[in-house]
Amino acid sequence: MKGTPSRLFTFPNGDTDVARTVVCLPGLGASGRSFAPMEPLAGRFRLLLWTPPLHTPATHTPLQWNLAVLNDPEARLPERFALVGSSYGSLLSIAFALAHPERVKALVLVSPVASVRRVRRLAVTLSTLVRTPRPLAYLFAPTVARVLGGARLPPEGRAEIVREARRLTPVELLRRLRDVLAADFHPRLHQLRVPTLVIQGGRDLLVPPRAARDVAEHIPGARLELLRDASHLPYMSHPEAFNAAVGAFLQEHGAGTPRLVP
Repeated sequence: MKGTPSRLFTFPNGDTDVARTVVCLPGLGASGRSFAPMEPLAGRFRLLLWTPPLHTPATHTPLQWNLAVLNDPEARLPERFALVGSSYGSLLSIAFALAHPERVKALVLVSPVASVRRVRRLAVTLSTLVRTPRPLAYLFAPTVARVLGGARLPPEGRAEIVREARRLTPVELLRRLRDVLAADFHPRLHQLRVPTLVIQGGRDLLVPPRAARDVAEHIPGARLELLRDASHLPYMSHPEAFNAAVGAFLQEHGAGTPRLVP
């Protein structure tokens, strides 16, 4: 799309009704495959697991480029769809909903990043890892995966994070981190007028629960679901609880004609 290779994963035998499309945007350095634990919902919703392009043109920031690619006709997304965004993906989801409110039916923000001022200093500290020599960065990748996923992250989930993170060049990863460090959508959250569910892990070492609660309080009509034993990636570490909350929310708001929050 737009001359940039992009990867989009789906579930075999999943729902194909375009009116029930849900686009899932992963976190920093992850791929759409990280949403594989959402497969139980594939029979009820058309899940499209998006992977940001591995390389961003120098003319755009990664955030700007992903917004442009998502909204490009070549993406072949329906006119309206629901968005599930995790961490960096939540930043992209918020930005897309603000730029194209007419296209978003509903928002699910997981471990939301709306302003770096409300993200723990550990998140900034981890960003220094991408400045290390590439072989050393490879060695650190499993440690980062454990921090992100927590103790309950299954081995296959940890392997997916490590594998995908190693596909990115340090320069591309640093550019995406700069998007996070420069972001401050908090003053504009009140402009969101779509049904929104915020999901947060109680043991998240990067995004504290109070930051997620703050995001939910500033989005009109938003609901907060706290998974107390989960970390930064609750859809990978606690899929049953995550899928139950997201499935119920999307069943209510993600299909058919959406209602805007007054």
